Amino acid sequence: MLDRELGSEWEGEDINSVEETIDEGKGLFLSLSFLVILLFSVSTAFIWYMIKPRLIGISPYLYTMGGIAAGIFIFYTLLKFTVTVLSVIIGKNLLPFLNINSPGIVILICQYAIKIGKTFGISIDRIGNSFVHFNNSLMRVIKKGSRNERLLVLLPRCIQNSKCKQRVAEDINNCKDCGKCVITEFKALSKEYRFHINVATGGSLARKVVYKLRPSSILAVACERELVSGIQDTGSIRVFAIPNLRPEGPCKNTTVDMDKVRDAIKFIYDNETENLSLDDKVSGAIVGAGARG
Repeated sequence: MLDRELGSEWEGEDINSVEETIDEGKGLFLSLSFLVILLFSVSTAFIWYMIKPRLIGISPYLYTMGGIAAGIFIFYTLLKFTVTVLSVIIGKNLLPFLNINSPGIVILICQYAIKIGKTFGISIDRIGNSFVHFNNSLMRVIKKGSRNERLLVLLPRCIQNSKCKQRVAEDINNCKDCGKCVITEFKALSKEYRFHINVATGGSLARKVVYKLRPSSILAVACERELVSGIQDTGSIRVFAIPNLRPEGPCKNTTVDMDKVRDAIKFIYDNETENLSLDDKVSGAIVGAGARG
């Protein structure tokens, strides 16, 4: 019998095989993304080759216009992703008018990258960790820090000590500062920087909090699986996320590197990050961070 309540992302998994800490660079995600784009291009060319005779038979004009439309779509998709990757590598938004802060294409590629990675025996957690490294670097490129940020910090409930009886999910101030988990430190930071902090008991609740508060930035702590799944719901909100540490496995007594948290908050508010890139200091993005961990 399990001694914890697993989040939906962990149901059916062997929690004993889960790595406590993962630190995967952006390279894994970028390599898998290249394979996704290659397969997409080949598949599109093959489909077009197969339907070409029928389109010509119906109308040469339809064939021409369809080819132009398909070409424009493919070109725009590849251009946007290429510019996004180059912007992350260089550290500057190369073509602002492309609106690379809209994560749609990156999210779609990530979904297929995970599927391809699984066929090669690469864990979801490693791919997710690589993706959130990439995402954080992208968030850094999109917008610089500001002291006027409306920051929401989302924490999973598993970050609270499992023996604690305080209802911190209802109100973070219910924490008695016993020091047995990092919630005490988050409380202190929230008073210093005046941001809202929420310990969510599920992804749906986290989304409700985001909708209600409408923050300009989110700092999320969760496992890689929750971070990746939740990023689909962030929209245009800038989100940084830090994967949790799992000394006892997922969804129980998790913790987080508070140095990374402090550095991320400094960047979000005023871009003062002690000369350390978010790629090295912070790992990835997502509203679903409020889920069970």
